[in-house]
Amino acid sequence: MSLKALVRPRENVEDANWLHLTEGEHVQWSGRPSQFTIAVAIAVGLVFVLLGIVGTAALMPILDGRDLPTWVGYLPLVFTVLGVVIAGMTYLRWLRLLYVITDEEIYVKYGLISRDVTQVRLDRVQNTAYNQSILERVLSFGDVRIYTAGTSTEDITFLDVPNPEQVKSTLIQLLSEQHSGNGKENPNP
Repeated sequence: MSLKALVRPRENVEDANWLHLTEGEHVQWSGRPSQFTIAVAIAVGLVFVLLGIVGTAALMPILDGRDLPTWVGYLPLVFTVLGVVIAGMTYLRWLRLLYVITDEEIYVKYGLISRDVTQVRLDRVQNTAYNQSILERVLSFGDVRIYTAGTSTEDITFLDVPNPEQVKSTLIQLLSEQHSGNGKENPNP
């Protein structure tokens, strides 16, 4: 697997066994939270990895010829392990969350091995909104909030998605198409 495939994973969402597409239904948008949301934690993890490697390389010659056990020279590698854990866990938490919008449904999938999938029909959507802080606007990500009708459905928030205005526009377009398709025919042609 290439580094590009790890950084920008491309799932064939249409073939996912948790996504239940009806005949003629297509995926209109899918995505994960912005990569900027995990950049700091990944950078911290990489700094820890480098500190462990450099610390070990610097400490080994200093300890050479001393009456200390050899394993003492490898103690800085604890930072390396910690850095790998920080970066790895952050990436896996990011990878486990996927948002999908189809012609008829909205899906939120959590999990890699175990799964928790929330599914809401577009006809249950009452309203949409998005918000961005100044930093999120500069980095082009934000939250898209989807308000639903009925007591058994829940509101959905796509957290930190890239281009939230585009995601909201996709939803508005689909809702408009659905509304005009479900509307009554004009009696005066």
